[in-house]
Amino acid sequence: MNEQSLHSDTQGGRVLSSISYFSIFFAPIILPIIIWIFADKPASAHAAKSLFYHIITYIGPVFIAITLGLGSTLINQQQNTITVIAIIFSIILIILTIWYTIKNVYRGVKVLISENAYFNP
Repeated sequence: MNEQSLHSDTQGGRVLSSISYFSIFFAPIILPIIIWIFADKPASAHAAKSLFYHIITYIGPVFIAITLGLGSTLINQQQNTITVIAIIFSIILIILTIWYTIKNVYRGVKVLISENAYFNP
């Protein structure tokens, strides 16, 4: 086996970087942390960025559930203004969650097809 590390290879770095973005569908948060810790610089930088995107993507639905639960509780108490604000906040969070999921896929494809794995994440 070649003594050269898989991580220092540009092809391997691109694959690891793209996997860290695509892992939003199969191993969110865990896989980017592993790549961030064990990979070399370009893949590690991409893993850190994808970890941030994954956290935002998975915390959004929690806040949506809390906000909609609060809004539905307040609807029974005739607090219409707070309910409308809760619904608007939930819509914004839904849009952000969808945006960051699409951004993960876009960046994963961009890293995979790029000639240089060292582009700025």
